Amino acid sequence: MELQKNADWYQYLDECQKELVVVSFSLLNKKEALADLKDYSFIVFSMAKAYEGFLKKVFFDLYLINKETYEGRRFRIGRALNPDIRDNQRDQDWLYDDVAHKFGKEIARQLWDTWLVCRNRVFHYFSDCTQFLSFDEAAERVKMMEEAMQLVTNQLKK
Repeated sequence: MELQKNADWYQYLDECQKELVVVSFSLLNKKEALADLKDYSFIVFSMAKAYEGFLKKVFFDLYLINKETYEGRRFRIGRALNPDIRDNQRDQDWLYDDVAHKFGKEIARQLWDTWLVCRNRVFHYFSDCTQFLSFDEAAERVKMMEEAMQLVTNQLKK
């Protein structure tokens, strides 16, 4: 899998986020050297951090969050983007409806599903040990995040 550094989504990232993306793509190009491992989740980690940064940057650029929130340590994408938050728990940090209004429900849902599959289900440990990722599954997750970011940057250009 080759990183297209001229892609809109990549150009939208800040330098730190770009470095994280490069780590994941570099690991994807080392399949032979990484052979015979049980779990390739580590390939997804850097890209997932970049995806989180990308979403925060989009929310900031759309004025959905302020600078203090963007630079702070309290804001959580997993809570902000979760469409299933109960009505009584929705506050100024819950952004799903704002994202759906800006990009449409389909894109908002795709951003959430990408977060869920590529971050939460990769980072968390479950005792049944079913969360191991094959190399190809890790590559699919990286591609899923790339596609979600490209979708949003296409929308931002309109």
